[in-house]
Amino acid sequence: MAAFAGIEAFVRVVETGSVTAAAERLQTAKSSVSEAVRALEERLGVRLLDRSTRKVQPTEAGRAFYARCRRLLEEEAAARLEVQALQKAPAGRLRVAVPEAFAARHLVPALAGFLAAHPAVEIEFAEAHGAVRLVEDGFDLAIRVTAAPAPGLVVRRLATSRIVIVAAPAYLAQNGVPEQPGDVARHRCVGFSPLPIRDTWRIGEEAVAIRPVLLTDNGESLRAAALAGIGLVALPDWAVGDALAAGQLQRLFPVMATPQSGIFAVYAANRLMTPTVRAFVDHVAAWLRARGLSGSND
Repeated sequence: MAAFAGIEAFVRVVETGSVTAAAERLQTAKSSVSEAVRALEERLGVRLLDRSTRKVQPTEAGRAFYARCRRLLEEEAAARLEVQALQKAPAGRLRVAVPEAFAARHLVPALAGFLAAHPAVEIEFAEAHGAVRLVEDGFDLAIRVTAAPAPGLVVRRLATSRIVIVAAPAYLAQNGVPEQPGDVARHRCVGFSPLPIRDTWRIGEEAVAIRPVLLTDNGESLRAAALAGIGLVALPDWAVGDALAAGQLQRLFPVMATPQSGIFAVYAANRLMTPTVRAFVDHVAAWLRARGLSGSND
């Protein structure tokens, strides 16, 4: 820092033609400017200024050094402005790990408004079932649907995810509507292989074992199976809210409790939340809230 201070003092002396004028521009004492330039010359082992009682002017070496130093100060000023701009407005690439089905249903539709409001931002989604390593894999943020996020992460709850049991009206018309949890055993069922609901559904106080006629590891395929009338399906309410509202699916056991978890935005505790991350999380939270998916702790 001392070397840089000496460079700035030297440049201002050359530009103003005097130590006094340079001190006024730098808003410091004349003696401080003289000492900074003298220390710089000592470190370089080169005389940079010719001093007289009437004026100060650069030596030949000083003129060459001044040209370099001026560009250095200009780059420093540009870098400072860029950093300050990033502090005020979101910009740059944002890498987000997201659950594939949730991304398609809610995050991608939310992007149009966000990108319009923040044109300097680029977003990269990595869609996967499992939890990625945020720091090691280079992610700024992850959206996770889980009962309890891993420790050591900064967490913001965005919404609540509830498992619902649904079926197509045509399937129910042909096979009957189950009235009690135990009735599920006589129905065709579809399971989601990455989670325990692949073969066990908790409905009210009961844990109901199922034998899926179809297993899938893709959330959109799970939804498609329900709409196609293949059988009963257990999946998150956010995945079928529109289909339920449109009458394409019917919810079963609506007054009985089913498992629920949180939808969280998480990032590493050893990283500062950048303006870009903060703006994205705020936007997603508002988007979900407007669609009735807000969590109780949002």
